[in-house]
Amino acid sequence: MKRTLIAASLMAASCVYPVAAAEINDKGARTLKESLIHFLPDTVKSTGFLTVKPAGERYEISYDFAKLLKSINKKDFTVSGLRPYSVFAAPLDNGQWKFNSDSDMNFTVKGKMPDGKPTNISYSVTDMVFSGIFDPAISYLRSGEATSGPIRMVSKSGKEEVEASFAGMNYSLASTASAAAGGTDFTGKGSFLRFYERVATPETPPIQIRAESLDFDVGVQGVMAEKIRTLVAFMLELVKDEKPSQAEIAKLKDLIRGAMPFFTALSEKISFNQFTVASPLGDFGVNKLDYLFTMSEPAAATRIGFGARVENISTPAGIIPPLYAQLVPDMAEVEVGIADLNFQRFIDTLMEMDFSKPVPLPEAEGERLGKAFLDDGQLTIDFPRVAAKSALYDIEASGKVKGYPEEKERYTLETSILARDVDKLIQYFQAAAKSDPEFNQASFALMMAKGMAKTEPDGRLRWDIKFEDGKSFSVNGQPIQ
Repeated sequence: MKRTLIAASLMAASCVYPVAAAEINDKGARTLKESLIHFLPDTVKSTGFLTVKPAGERYEISYDFAKLLKSINKKDFTVSGLRPYSVFAAPLDNGQWKFNSDSDMNFTVKGKMPDGKPTNISYSVTDMVFSGIFDPAISYLRSGEATSGPIRMVSKSGKEEVEASFAGMNYSLASTASAAAGGTDFTGKGSFLRFYERVATPETPPIQIRAESLDFDVGVQGVMAEKIRTLVAFMLELVKDEKPSQAEIAKLKDLIRGAMPFFTALSEKISFNQFTVASPLGDFGVNKLDYLFTMSEPAAATRIGFGARVENISTPAGIIPPLYAQLVPDMAEVEVGIADLNFQRFIDTLMEMDFSKPVPLPEAEGERLGKAFLDDGQLTIDFPRVAAKSALYDIEASGKVKGYPEEKERYTLETSILARDVDKLIQYFQAAAKSDPEFNQASFALMMAKGMAKTEPDGRLRWDIKFEDGKSFSVNGQPIQ
């Protein structure tokens, strides 16, 4: 499946101007081929790895990557089993193209690593099927569907071995007009089924990792696709010039400014379902493991966020002492982000620099570029949600930290903590202290915290905490010495 997406991406990246729908013939095949290889280096074009020929009411585009590899100095490795891969392209009346492919893949790479270890990597995918609509106006797919059967990779390097596989995969891509003028919203969803990985090294016993499925959901809103296509096309032409003119540099900067902010929002979520790690100690697992990534519009106040969530953690019997086992959360969640990044000022600062000089960026200029991201050198990290829940407790927190990376003592922390079932947790600590006196300290600290809390209308206890520059500390407005 990876090769299908690579081929489709190569077409999307290379085809930077439209090829109008017309009669399928040799002339059209030559035109389509030229559009696909136009910006590739001459050394790549000369390999003949890409061919286009009429095939009924569509064109057959063939990628022979084995020919491409022959042009590379490969004295330390050999590739076998790599067969030509075909994508069929049918012109549509609206100027777009319908892509289709259906094939398998099975190849092996043998060679040596830089440290001299013999290496053998085999990769196979069966029943690969892909279809999509490619739009030359944006040099990308407007929509697409992909599926595959089993996917398997085995890597052996010396005495180390890694095996990974999926039972199959499915993927879909869709796009719609964005609320942002001239923008396009893209969404991609899919799933890899029954993931398995085995890692074996001479130093450690084998470890096996499994997941019933790996689901992903990606979205990018407000993509300035046509402006980005124009920018990329100009940049690809510009790199051919040994010494770009000032007019070309000015044009490049205008195109970069014109394509800003590139997109208005980006989000990604990856979920492992029924995730387990089998080791000599036993099985570790979570019922669900989520990973999140978000980014707001690259502008004057951009936020880049990360998140993780786990549900129903399990460990081998005896790993966690019984007194602590009940404290393991049934659910834990963390969301954290770097906020108030000034991408607009970064781009403005970048545009002030001289692109025509083919020398490394001066250190002073590099520092100025880095500082352009931060207002007055201040870094803001927020955490809109940190939560944990079990039969004994239910707690969540939110807040932010502002500080100066070069002045570690100069920072401000503001956070709000909300908790339920505090009395239940205190009682648990008091009972556990009969077996482990260390729990007495936890019980005493929790009772003191309860005494400083405010009670919310829903019964939860609340603590608003503020810490400034290492000098002042307050809880719910009350200074703490």
